[in-house]
Amino acid sequence: MDRKFNLNNRGNTESMISLELLDILDVIDVNIFSKNYKISNFFRGKFFIKRLIKKVFKYKIQQSMNWNDDFWNNIEILNYKAAINFSERIDNLTEFENEFLKNFSSKRIKNIYKIKKMINNNIQLDSPLFISSNSLNLLGSKISKNNLYMLDGSRRCIAYILNDISEIQVYVIMLKNYNNE
Repeated sequence: MDRKFNLNNRGNTESMISLELLDILDVIDVNIFSKNYKISNFFRGKFFIKRLIKKVFKYKIQQSMNWNDDFWNNIEILNYKAAINFSERIDNLTEFENEFLKNFSSKRIKNIYKIKKMINNNIQLDSPLFISSNSLNLLGSKISKNNLYMLDGSRRCIAYILNDISEIQVYVIMLKNYNNE
């Protein structure tokens, strides 16, 4: 049985978008994923994913992370088909674009438009990466279940919406057998 997840809206991008997980497309081996997934088109590996998780603890949930050495053995990477759109508080695409133009630096905006163009030209990019609250709870957080936190890919998410693409693929770090609870 698949569960419904809510995107945590702590963060500029997260407050502007909505994401609904639709179908699991694949389960990816954690070791293969960590060797191949590029963070910010440059960094790879468990060390960098752990750094992203630590940032969620520090900036989004404002709790201390208690690293569990068995973490990588207790999670799986799920490749989901997802529906993406601007959040309910935004009425249309023009308002969405005005919102991110107001909230982001010129360098970030320039990069978003570059990614938008790449997507428009069918250049394949890694899917955005999220982590479930149950995975964060394994590392010491005390947050409600069924939330998603963005680790990587906010610019890509915005670029997909700007290109009027409503279905994307995302990766989600999830506890093993979570759907069977």
